[in-house]
Amino acid sequence: MGKAKVIFVKENSLAQKAGIKKGDEIISINGKPIEDILDYKFYTTDEKLEILIKTKEGEKKVYIEKDFDEDLGLEFKSPIIDSIKVCKNKCVFCFVDQMPRGLRPSLYVKDDDYRLSFLKGTYITLTNLTVEDKKKIFEMHLSPLYISVHATDLNIRNFMLGVNNSQNVLDCLKEFKEKGISFHTQIVLCPGINDGEVLKKTILDLLELFPSVLSIAVVPVGLTRFRENLFPLRDFTKEEAVSVIELIKYFQENNLKKFGKRLVFAADEFYEKAGMNFPSYKTYEDFAQWENGVGMAALLSHEIRLYKNKIPKKLDKKRHIAIITGLSAFRLLKKELNFLKDVENLKLEIKAIKNEFFGESVTVAGLIVGRDIISQLKGKVLGDVALIPSVMVNEGKLLDDITVKQLSEELNTEVKVVPVNGKALLQSILNIKLGGRRWDLQ
Repeated sequence: MGKAKVIFVKENSLAQKAGIKKGDEIISINGKPIEDILDYKFYTTDEKLEILIKTKEGEKKVYIEKDFDEDLGLEFKSPIIDSIKVCKNKCVFCFVDQMPRGLRPSLYVKDDDYRLSFLKGTYITLTNLTVEDKKKIFEMHLSPLYISVHATDLNIRNFMLGVNNSQNVLDCLKEFKEKGISFHTQIVLCPGINDGEVLKKTILDLLELFPSVLSIAVVPVGLTRFRENLFPLRDFTKEEAVSVIELIKYFQENNLKKFGKRLVFAADEFYEKAGMNFPSYKTYEDFAQWENGVGMAALLSHEIRLYKNKIPKKLDKKRHIAIITGLSAFRLLKKELNFLKDVENLKLEIKAIKNEFFGESVTVAGLIVGRDIISQLKGKVLGDVALIPSVMVNEGKLLDDITVKQLSEELNTEVKVVPVNGKALLQSILNIKLGGRRWDLQ
């Protein structure tokens, strides 16, 4: 069997009715070969489909008539059908290189795949993009993409990516703009390498690509304690973090006048390092880089405040809740949830986990491992339910493959995974349902 092998056919789906079965392979649709998930999604938008499949008995054609956006009901052995395009760079700041052995295998996969960038918002460097890849991007209008730029100075970018003579990233982005492809960009900032004047030039160069450039996120390099034999990098000082924020604020003010949008944003971690308050949630506009840690704190604070006046003064039953999180979120939640101390019958504790596994400089909740939670909280009274944010968990497991169930057993308390939004958090704390919408961005 080839690439597009079917592993699941939805009950009563168009595919099932047409006779497609688990184990069959999709060879072509309307004469177009199916090499990856983009081919499949793109060619199945037609309303009349001639699908060539390979079964155990041999090849045959099936015919389906459908609406434009109607799904066939198939799942494949690989989510992208083809194999993932891996990263060929040797970035001086690569987080994967800073991880020890013994974590789940998927954490060591360095993907640099434009298809995942389009489908899931993962960042790509463009260094492994082929002529055929570009052709597909343009023909299928795969937009927006998410691009790791880091620096527009070619020598500095090559150094940061650990490559020689990579394609000029600005030339590639200009070509995207000409072809109508928009993109979000990120700059992983390393002190002494691509900050200061280099950062200023990078932002200026990217702003020349407006309106194709949709956003620019500036995020600090993430460092763990596992950096033996790697390029020497350090964290930002408080003064350096303040300088980064001031530069971005300068650009935001100018961009508002010129474009009507701020376009460039600093990651929440910079405000933490600078000891500064987070900006208002309105300054993050459409939260284009929320999952990149940009505006997450401001949005969560806003959402909590939206529901503040809907909170009851008293609960029907006594309730003891613990929130387990990282040091960064601890400070925020301690402040924003302080008003809950006045709710009768509610006892709320917020437990900050020190990241002993990756190192104390790593303070975000998403990089907390189960063994740190267990070692720091086992034997302590955590109440009726312990809440952990969804960013800690993937498919029911934390980074070190400890399951939520195992965590509950070790802590002798029910552990519940909660989405990172104010409404869900308050509902889980109070065990009630709150009305209204999740957030108001107007």
